[in-house]
Amino acid sequence: MSKAASDTLEKVAGEFEKEALADIEAGRKETLARVEAARKDTADAVAKVLETSVKQAESVKRQIIGAAELQARNSQLKALEKAVNEAFDAAMKQASEVEGAAHERALAGLIQEGLDVLGPRATVHCSAKDRKAAAGALKRLDAGAKVTLASEPIDATGGAVLTTPDGTVRFDNTFEARLERMRADLRKETAAILTGA
Repeated sequence: MSKAASDTLEKVAGEFEKEALADIEAGRKETLARVEAARKDTADAVAKVLETSVKQAESVKRQIIGAAELQARNSQLKALEKAVNEAFDAAMKQASEVEGAAHERALAGLIQEGLDVLGPRATVHCSAKDRKAAAGALKRLDAGAKVTLASEPIDATGGAVLTTPDGTVRFDNTFEARLERMRADLRKETAAILTGA
């Protein structure tokens, strides 16, 4: 083969090699770009999955904590209600055990409160055990008051229920009614004592 043919062949082979290498390099760059894009897409997908997982975990954590706090609060409220009820029971027992002149004075004060609300004319209703003390208390009242003692006893631990002569207005000043009216305030005070607030 002649030198010119050999040079031509070398030249063609060189150009072919350059083109082949250029095509290979272009293919390599394209493949690397695709791999990089796939890596980026995968990293983004993993990041989204992790972010969603973290949000879900945080949500579950908040739900668990919220449920535990609610359960603790409910337990605290039950304990508070139990303490208030025990305090009311103790107060009712203590009030019902007062006897003699102190009992008569207390009953007179409860009747007077009722008269202050209803006016000087009223009928006093009390329990059978308070009837004697109520009669003594009525003697202590202002002479201008026209108060009668009802013949039928009521079911109460102590205190009195006053009604207008026609029975249309009723003032319940029994121990039970007074404690019930004070229950909300006593509950707050008991809660403050128990919680140290």
